[in-house]
Amino acid sequence: MEYRLEVRDIKADDSRRQLLRQVAGDKRGSLSAAQVQTYSQVIASKLKELEPIIKAQAIMGFASIRNEVDLRVFMKDEAQRDKTILLPRMEKDGTLTAVELRDWNHTRPGQFGIPEPEGSAVSLSDIDAVIVPGLVFDASGYRLGYGKGYYDRFLQLLPKNTFICGVCYDFQVVDTIYPHEGDIPMHWIVTEKSELAIDWEFF
Repeated sequence: MEYRLEVRDIKADDSRRQLLRQVAGDKRGSLSAAQVQTYSQVIASKLKELEPIIKAQAIMGFASIRNEVDLRVFMKDEAQRDKTILLPRMEKDGTLTAVELRDWNHTRPGQFGIPEPEGSAVSLSDIDAVIVPGLVFDASGYRLGYGKGYYDRFLQLLPKNTFICGVCYDFQVVDTIYPHEGDIPMHWIVTEKSELAIDWEFF
């Protein structure tokens, strides 16, 4: 794995984390639509080959924003295999829940303008795999999102046998994000160039 984001001469971990977010976000934002599509297709192909994804009946994906990996085709293909596809939804109390995506026409913009499904949230015990976006990931599986902690609070409530897979572009992987207590590591990370195995118990 080649680590392309570097943070130097900054002492405070929070400052390092914020700079990592800024550098990764800027670089991701500079990708063309064609690059996002190409990289996303490669990442989707890799996901389909992962044993926990193959075995999963209920898969939680996400609706991409700001040049994130686009999983729409992947989720459509998995739905055609009779898998249940879930998307995150932000509730009024600030918690993240998983709701079945039946049709993109039955979604509404959430708090951050991200499409969210309508309907009842599913039980966490019914989720077999969660595919997680992020701004930066590291070699130990930890991730940086936008700093609100929604995913970390959600992920720590999942059963231990739920597969957690981060997806990002290769330049978004660094040696460390300077993790905090409460940060939840991924079991696997998939980029357009490589896969990073964190927890082999799932394979």
